[in-house]
Formats: sequence, C-alpha cells, structure tokens
Amino acid sequence: MRIVYTLILYLLTPFVLLRLLWRGLRAPGYWQRWGERFGFVPVPAGAAPIWVHAVSVGEVQAAVPLLRALLKRYPAVPVLVTTTTPTGSDQLRSLFESRVSHVYMPYDLPGAVARFLDRVRPRLALIMETEIWPNLYHACARRNVPVLLVNARLSARSAAGYRRVRALTAAT
Repeated sequence: MRIVYTLILYLLTPFVLLRLLWRGLRAPGYWQRWGERFGFVPVPAGAAPIWVHAVSVGEVQAAVPLLRALLKRYPAVPVLVTTTTPTGSDQLRSLFESRVSHVYMPYDLPGAVARFLDRVRPRLALIMETEIWPNLYHACARRNVPVLLVNARLSARSAAGYRRVRALTAAT
C-alpha cells in the first residue's frame, strides 16, 4: 500500500509545486528554499540533533514549552525544527532566534526523506500533533530513529478515515 501512496505522491508533485508558486504570490516565503522540501538541507555541524516537526504557527506555539525544556535539559544537543510553512518558520525564528535550527520538512517522497535523514542524522524525532507520513516513518524505522507523536489527538472521524487506509497506516 505504501508503494501506491508513493506513486500518487510522485504524480501529484508537479501540482504541489504549482501550488507553491501560487501561494508565493501572496506569501513570497513559499518561493524560497525549495531544495529543503526535497531533502536538500544543510548538514548540521556537531552532534546528532533532536528533531522536532511542527507544521505551522499553531504547532510551533504548541511546541514552545517542549523546545524550551529540551534546550534547558540538553544544552549540548542541537535542536532542529522543521515546519512546512513560511509563517511557521518565521514564528520559530522570532521565538528562538538562533537557539534552534530550522529547515522545511521534506515531502514524504522516499528520495527526499532519505536525503533529509542522511544529512540530518537525528537521534530522535518528535512530531507535534497527529502527522502521519508513511515514508518518513518507514525510513526512520529502518535507520533506528525513534519517532514520538507529541500532543497528538485523533478524533473519531479521523480514526475512521485512517481505518479506511489501514494497510498504509499500520505500516507506519
């Protein structure tokens, strides 16, 4: 089932790029750093980071106490935060400046995910809210990167939707 999911993602990629172009008309941040969305991220210096994924502004806000606790408890461990939106990136930078690193989350394409994980080499992935990325979770499992969903909620409606694609979500 993950193969079908991946094939659909590859087929949708041109439309996703068109959407980035379109959104960039109102928010020029969408026109920047496209390489990161395909896993071409800078290689962090030093120790393997703790990686926190917070989709956008709301998830960044929810992650603030966690990020502050990580920085306080593990001052020698780098913290990398990924978002998918420029507003999430801006919010993160305004709150933490250079105390955490930021890159955009790669699309859930096997090559992009592999490049991202090969470059970042996270020791732990903390995913804010209920973000289900089958290829990412599969690649993390193959690399022995623990993945934890933090502050995750699943409504009855969402659970029913995930049950319909059980073969895909059970593998994650």
